Amino acid sequence: MRNIIDHYKDHPAVTSYDVVNESCKDWRAGVQIPGDLFTKSRYMLLPGDYTRRTWRIADEMIPQTQLKCINDYVDTDDYPRQVQTLLEEGYGVQAIGSQMHLYDPDQCRQIAEGAAIQTPEYVWDLMKRLSAPGLPICISEITITAPTEGERGEMIQAIIARNLYRLWFSGEKMFAITWWNLVDGCGFPGEPSTSGLFHRDMRPKAAYSALEELILHEWRTCLEVKAGRGGEVRWRGFKGTYRLSWKDSRGEEHIAIVDL
Repeated sequence: MRNIIDHYKDHPAVTSYDVVNESCKDWRAGVQIPGDLFTKSRYMLLPGDYTRRTWRIADEMIPQTQLKCINDYVDTDDYPRQVQTLLEEGYGVQAIGSQMHLYDPDQCRQIAEGAAIQTPEYVWDLMKRLSAPGLPICISEITITAPTEGERGEMIQAIIARNLYRLWFSGEKMFAITWWNLVDGCGFPGEPSTSGLFHRDMRPKAAYSALEELILHEWRTCLEVKAGRGGEVRWRGFKGTYRLSWKDSRGEEHIAIVDL
């Protein structure tokens, strides 16, 4: 950890770290005991209190310009309770990440046929639970699989991706969404081969086009208006960063960056 952070702490492209990954089940099981030299984790033999030990290093070394995140797939109240405990103990958790993997191609086929999987109600309820510690939320790992190769399978993947991204984007505390396997056939052994946004030869898939439309068009406000007599302008837009440019009554140009 120290070597990695020391190497990347001043890199402009590194804006955040997943400091601890998938520790909630060990936390819930009570195997992370302060002072213990080792713990029999569900993964392997690990330092006894690895979550707190990891955060101590992160708090010591990660600069303020980079965000410290925790990440897990647990979707019960145990996860936000773990985060709240770390905050109360003084650890600098700054964002909470949640995973969403539809590894089984049949799950996506069932969604297309109307099955109640990743429904709006479920997604909203999860975001509400994750909001309890009051931190920004990121969807930290996403797998959405094309259930079959070919146009129909790609369109199912694209529609599911578009619907879920619009739900996640609407969350008040949502700040980032991260796709897991960018290219088909490049995942961890056992992960689906059709879960990328690109084919193996880097041709964009329908899901890529759907997200490009959302990010570069639907969620981007491009507007040119003339101010009224009092210089007031009104428009409807999304929360985010805006670049405003205008000419005053003397014809002088101005530029401002504002966050809403």
